[in-house]
Amino acid sequence: MKKLTVIVALSIIFSSNIFSQDLGGLLTKVGADYAQQYLKPFTTGLGTNLNSGFIGGFNPGGYSKIPVWPHFYVGVKFCGVVMQDADKTFDLSFSTTQNGQTVNWVVRNAPTVFGSTTPAVAYSANLPMQQTLTMIGGVEESKFVPLFIPQIGIGTIFGTDLTVRALPGFDVGNYGSFKLLGFGLRHNIGAYAKMPFDISVQFGYQTFGIKDKYYTKFIDANSYFVNLQLSKKLAIVTLYGGAQYENYSVDVNYNFGGIPISFNQKGDNSFRGILGATLSVGPLNVNADLNYGSKFAFTAGFGLGM
Repeated sequence: MKKLTVIVALSIIFSSNIFSQDLGGLLTKVGADYAQQYLKPFTTGLGTNLNSGFIGGFNPGGYSKIPVWPHFYVGVKFCGVVMQDADKTFDLSFSTTQNGQTVNWVVRNAPTVFGSTTPAVAYSANLPMQQTLTMIGGVEESKFVPLFIPQIGIGTIFGTDLTVRALPGFDVGNYGSFKLLGFGLRHNIGAYAKMPFDISVQFGYQTFGIKDKYYTKFIDANSYFVNLQLSKKLAIVTLYGGAQYENYSVDVNYNFGGIPISFNQKGDNSFRGILGATLSVGPLNVNADLNYGSKFAFTAGFGLGM
């Protein structure tokens, strides 16, 4: 039975098994053009996940005449992005130099990082006798990209609260290690007056890095978002929704045949709409929401707050 893993920047294990090949090692076997196509769905999937989960669970405080209203939350968010069949393969034409001669290659239905683990085969397009070139396979064939993130919320001061995320230097077997640091700063406009619902604006920033199994950083990513949130508390249930603009970019660095390779890649995620609800029973908060953007995603959270 095929080994299963969660591919979250190849960071958090979804099952007990890990592939023996790390992503950084795979990239050293291909050039920049190939690597960009290979990583593109990974970049979009990871960026979508990282910018998820800041709404819900830790609800904005409502109107209060007290400027400082103690509020604390600690929990875990689970984010999942649904990829499509088109994200599992790509076609590419590229060139190499052999004995001073430029050789043109064509590869069809090559697996991305989420495609088949069977290596792709490129075919020469301009040699008298067609030759082949073995490329790389995917890390794990999957249509689902999950991410678990611990999260802490602290508030409120004059209607403003802070959400913090951090995963410092987490080792993941043969993959190497990764780290994550991020925050979200939210201001509740409803803190100034009694309103039938809460209106909040939030800004967030995150930085994310991946090192290979030799602890050489090959992925350095940054993301930010800004959103407008609406929420309404009904007894133990809080309904919420939001509109969010976001950006995610990654710098990739590795060596291919002794040649340093560097490029920047942006995720396709730019705008999303969010609908969800939080159930609060005493200190227990459970939330779930649906995210509609370039990729469909959902978020679930579990935490304790007061």
